[in-house]
Amino acid sequence: MAQERLIKRRLPSKEKSIVDIQPETDVRVRLMGTVIDTTPNSIIIDDGTGKTEVYFGEEQNITNGQLVRIITRILPLIDGFECRGEAIQVLDGFDLDLYKKARKIIKNF
Repeated sequence: MAQERLIKRRLPSKEKSIVDIQPETDVRVRLMGTVIDTTPNSIIIDDGTGKTEVYFGEEQNITNGQLVRIITRILPLIDGFECRGEAIQVLDGFDLDLYKKARKIIKNF
């Protein structure tokens, strides 16, 4: 018998606004927002719908005011949720207005 190789795959991340996160059902999400504060192991982002702190296992080289996209795991808590960052992408030069227009068009399909 051929031995089967088990390939562990991560769940895909869903693009979400902070206000739309449902900790009961969301496992991995993609957030896009502006960094408004940093600590050695976390950053706080604001996406226009809300603010959230994203915790990382190591220090991130991010500064206030940068636009970032973050893939994060959502951990449900009794009174909300916690975000555990898996990846971060700095979006310097990104046309946020064009992106919002495109999302609006796609949403209306």
